[in-house]
Amino acid sequence: MSEVNTETLLAAIQDGESWMARFTGKEYNKAYQDYRTQYGPLFREAALAGGGEEIAALAEVLLDGLAEGWARQKPWNRSLAMLSSKQMIVCFLSPMLMEDPVCVPLEKKLREGWAARWPKEAYKAASLEKIQKGFRPAFLGIPLPFMENSDEE
Repeated sequence: MSEVNTETLLAAIQDGESWMARFTGKEYNKAYQDYRTQYGPLFREAALAGGGEEIAALAEVLLDGLAEGWARQKPWNRSLAMLSSKQMIVCFLSPMLMEDPVCVPLEKKLREGWAARWPKEAYKAASLEKIQKGFRPAFLGIPLPFMENSDEE
């Protein structure tokens, strides 16, 4: 895998401020579609470039790149940088990888590799649908009661 591709794939995780700003009930679906359009083909190409061992190696390269990026941060910013990366993976990258059967092994290796390196910060992946269902309707910041799940309360 070339250095440019690795840098671009890392940017999909590390440059998340503008993406996370759109992580709202109204904007998430559009933001997710934009993210998938921009990065989906790149991750698919990277996953297709190698089989099982190559996918594991790609996951390790990405995790190494994240760790190196955090190490370059000021000590007081490192945990925030890690949290931002984790949010991007959970909210955008994992759902995107889970949609594409070619990329599912990469999502699994990333999640397993993350949990092995940082067990206290392990995360679970969720599908786009599950994330979308997690947004609560609100009006002027006041949560509105759910109409769909009223019988489950």
